[in-house]
Amino acid sequence: MLIDVDAAPAGGRTARRTSRFWAPRPEAVNRLEAALDSDVVLLRGPAGVGKTSLLRQFASLLESDSERGVQFIDGALTPPETLPRIVEAFAVGPRSHILLIDDYVEGRGISADQVLRLLRADGDLRVVVATRQPTGLESPLIALEFDIQMVPACDVLMTREEVASVLTVNGVESTEIAVDELAALTHGWPALVQLACARLRLESLPLRTRDEAAAAASFASTAFLRDMEERFPLPVTDDVRLLAVAPYVTESLADAIGVDSTTGATRDLLDQLQSAGFVWPSTTRVTLAEPVRERWLDDITARQPALVSAARLRLLEHLVSRGEPLLAAQLAADAQQWTTLASVLRTSGPEIWARNTDGFRRSLEQLRSSASVSPVVVEALLALDPDTATSPDTPSLVASALSRLPEAKSSAEAGVEALIIRVSLLRAAGRFALASEASGMLAEALRRATDVDAETAAEGWYQVAMTFLAMGRLRDASVAMSLSARTAPSASQVRARGALAVIALLEGDVRTARAIVEASCSENWEASPWGEGLRLASAWVLLEAGEAADARAQFDDLPATAGARELWPFAAAVHISSLLLSGAASDALGLLRTWKARARSTPLSHYQSTQLLMTQAKVLIALRQAREALTLLDGPHTLSPVTAPAVALSQLYAGKAHDAFVLSVKWGLHHEPSPRGALESLVVSVVADVRLNGTASHRAAVQRAEALSIRHDLWSPWSAVAPEDRALVVKALSPSSREHIEARASFFVSSVSVPRLTKRELVVLSELTPTSTIADIARALVVSPNTVKTQLQSLYRKLEVSDRSSAIRAAHAWGLIESDPDA
Repeated sequence: MLIDVDAAPAGGRTARRTSRFWAPRPEAVNRLEAALDSDVVLLRGPAGVGKTSLLRQFASLLESDSERGVQFIDGALTPPETLPRIVEAFAVGPRSHILLIDDYVEGRGISADQVLRLLRADGDLRVVVATRQPTGLESPLIALEFDIQMVPACDVLMTREEVASVLTVNGVESTEIAVDELAALTHGWPALVQLACARLRLESLPLRTRDEAAAAASFASTAFLRDMEERFPLPVTDDVRLLAVAPYVTESLADAIGVDSTTGATRDLLDQLQSAGFVWPSTTRVTLAEPVRERWLDDITARQPALVSAARLRLLEHLVSRGEPLLAAQLAADAQQWTTLASVLRTSGPEIWARNTDGFRRSLEQLRSSASVSPVVVEALLALDPDTATSPDTPSLVASALSRLPEAKSSAEAGVEALIIRVSLLRAAGRFALASEASGMLAEALRRATDVDAETAAEGWYQVAMTFLAMGRLRDASVAMSLSARTAPSASQVRARGALAVIALLEGDVRTARAIVEASCSENWEASPWGEGLRLASAWVLLEAGEAADARAQFDDLPATAGARELWPFAAAVHISSLLLSGAASDALGLLRTWKARARSTPLSHYQSTQLLMTQAKVLIALRQAREALTLLDGPHTLSPVTAPAVALSQLYAGKAHDAFVLSVKWGLHHEPSPRGALESLVVSVVADVRLNGTASHRAAVQRAEALSIRHDLWSPWSAVAPEDRALVVKALSPSSREHIEARASFFVSSVSVPRLTKRELVVLSELTPTSTIADIARALVVSPNTVKTQLQSLYRKLEVSDRSSAIRAAHAWGLIESDPDA
């Protein structure tokens, strides 16, 4: 019940009439009611957000509640001497007390200390405070004694249903589309909604279309802002309107964008804005009310676009330097400054991801969907965006971006950052010779530069290292990547460490790779896009340790995202090896095709494609198709330390043990390959020697192979020994080496041969789809339906399936067809 409302002097706000056209706001009132579980409820916001009307509606709601006594006062006009009368009025009323204080201003009328004394004296008292400014009531020290609750801005604004109810109360004919538009354009601002509806009612206008809603909202915002500006004590100049460029305002931010308050200090200007109700206030910063910000920004942008652009750039630089890159990214996206957004994401992406992963993804989505093709934008998307990394349109996108780059000499003159973008895009376009040339320029520029910051230098060395890696120059890649890791910030350092571990594993130095993984396993960035290389290395180390099933599970979860784009060929190789070693050899060819499809967005270098070719050959050998593997390797790939072990292995299991022995000895001992290449060749030579000479085989190759395995903790090449050769090979090893090898599975343990189909069966298989009928296939092949039935029965038997969908999936897994099994 209302108690002695007139005990306090009635100010202009408390004495204001309540129009019968002011619609009820049940949702906001109910939220205010729920907040009364706290001792103090702060209803804080700028002018026009409906604080006074909300308090009045709340008081009217409680008027019929005989269990609670309510007093409504104007905080700025009620003198402290009135407080005893308020307390007396509560004392003679119901036991539960609610004090509603409208227009509370710290330093005028009732103070925070006096409100706190009332709370201490009356345990049944609850206080609701409506204010435009920060108060002393939200002090952390006060929060230790009393439960203080802030009603957020979203709970004060009108819902779409409440906007519709205002139109109904005002008798305005409306449509659903127009109501939606009016709610969006007025931002749910009660004052704007009321102004728009009042105009429509007074002029007997309907609200049927979006254009009519836009006109009503424009009138309301213009009238509302003009009224506020007329009562503002300072002149509203373009310098003041520049505040609309920023999402919130502090003294340092206002100074950064060049705001001049024209009179006094910026602090005074912010105080005036709060007093006049232009902003959402807080204890540390103020935020322009959205209708004000929108109108001011449109106004100054139309008249002085250059001033706005300059202020926005200064603002973004300020935000990034002050550790708020997410906000800088949001502002750049709002202003459609896509090159700036790309730069912010490229340099500050880790911090944005760490603070707000969803915000990071939204920024990338905006950049991908809206930005024009420019080298900076495309390079940022290639580095950070999974969809761009896997899109089939990426090659044309990269080519378009490259066409806008200056020549290499001009890029070198433009500085290190221009060269970084050039190297990255050339590699993404598959122009590896040009990328190597630009990479050399970049390395030279990094060595000479004295004014390059550490982060840029780290990115430069990373691009140099990835170019070396694409060309198969692993040792040069390791040196450059170490330089990148030395100066990189934390997220980029994890990315560099992951690449270093992958390079060590490619070389065969498992011991070093394991040390890198173990030293980085506690990094928070491991789960980020910058940690994908580390996750790949972690799974690979598991595979090298003989834990094929666990490694396969990790590889299955490894996403096709941007951070590991250039490591995909190597991820494919070891992922497929994990299938061979975990007893799923029959799925390996299908998985290889999936990886190849994944890598189509980025052309492969000769070294990377060779890695995939060697992997395919290894799968065929494991499936007892060594002759097909040997035919595969007879193509354009010449003998090298990379290809020689696979060629020798193919010869070995194709029945050419002597040729395999000669080739493996030649490349394993005399061409100084990496430890992995040397050991793979030596293993073939050992098996071939055992096959040719039995127990009289030479021990030198065995001893050298054992030494390499022990030195680098590298035992996976021994998995290439087939079961029929394993007993004799293991017998030639020392006991400790024997334990390591016997603990690891062989590629051949559970493999079976690829089903051998006749030419007619392959033809029928090529016509088989989930929807094709036997008659359709018969017509296409010009044969009888009975012939097709016979061929299908033979197909099902050889593929060990019972229906056509399963047959298509099985044929895809065996590499017998190229179509998508889920199509």
